[in-house]
Amino acid sequence: MKKSIVSVLLAGLLVLNGCDKKDDYFARFADLTKVHPDLLFVSESPGSQHIYAVHDTARGDVLDVSYNDFELDPTWEKSGRVFAYTNIHLFNSSTGQPAHSNIYIRHMDSSSITPITYSKYYQDTNRVIKGLTLNLRPDWSLNTSEVVFLSNRDSLFNIYKTTISDTLYGDTLPTKLTEIDDKINIFCHPSWSPDGSKIVYTSSKTGNEEIWIMNADGTGKTQLTDLNASIAARPRFSPSGDKIAFYSSYLKDGNDSLNIFTMNPNGTGIQKVTQSGNNIDPAWTPDGNRIVYSKRTSTRGYIYLINRDGTEEKKMISKDSRAYYPIWRPAH
Repeated sequence: MKKSIVSVLLAGLLVLNGCDKKDDYFARFADLTKVHPDLLFVSESPGSQHIYAVHDTARGDVLDVSYNDFELDPTWEKSGRVFAYTNIHLFNSSTGQPAHSNIYIRHMDSSSITPITYSKYYQDTNRVIKGLTLNLRPDWSLNTSEVVFLSNRDSLFNIYKTTISDTLYGDTLPTKLTEIDDKINIFCHPSWSPDGSKIVYTSSKTGNEEIWIMNADGTGKTQLTDLNASIAARPRFSPSGDKIAFYSSYLKDGNDSLNIFTMNPNGTGIQKVTQSGNNIDPAWTPDGNRIVYSKRTSTRGYIYLINRDGTEEKKMISKDSRAYYPIWRPAH
């Protein structure tokens, strides 16, 4: 069960080197400033994970907007012209620098890229330096200037938040919102409520990965699901705040692996949205009527769209690689 979180965070970070794609990136980004993408998603190929922008959802036209070989976890700022993401730097065999990752901001109207976290060396309980910090899984509040994210800056992964102003970008001593009391309890996938007052997230505190919720200051931690399933993950509030979407192995019937579910913000009224396949990474359309998600096979990943009641499922994006983690541009 723990492998589903930890292996995804760390897989491949220790053995590869990223490539500089500066010239190609600026050529591609010049095209992006002329359009207004509706959707971002991540495409995984051997040796890379790139963020793509979909600038015509009807035709499925996509544009690679990644600067480095490993960029993932896109999240929109409320204007829909800026997004944050995780930039992974792999182990450098020439310098010996450990793998690390940070949260960056990208402006759609220019080629501007700005880091908002900075890696530092962290120590274990015996004060032995273990490596550089991994900062990842950002989610940008649509009501405030705060970004919540996951970090192991204190050796174990916890949830943090940082405030971003229009004039000052940088690691401004992020606030720690969770505290792991043992190595079994793992936090992941933090996401804001529409009004910025709550954060919903995944925790394995009870032994299974379940959905929890807390206040924006880290108080009032409350378990929402008790599904007795191996995983319940990637919770996301609907734009109106009336529902939370997530994926889970709950109600697996032999043909299913993972499916998309919705529930009320208090954990009641759980409804199965997708009925078959391996479906992950739900996100809402701006009107809250549909859910976009990734349908995975052993070798491919496709971006699908479905009504919130489970009707009218359709494929949006097909690529020769594994597409996942779609996120729709907010209403503006």
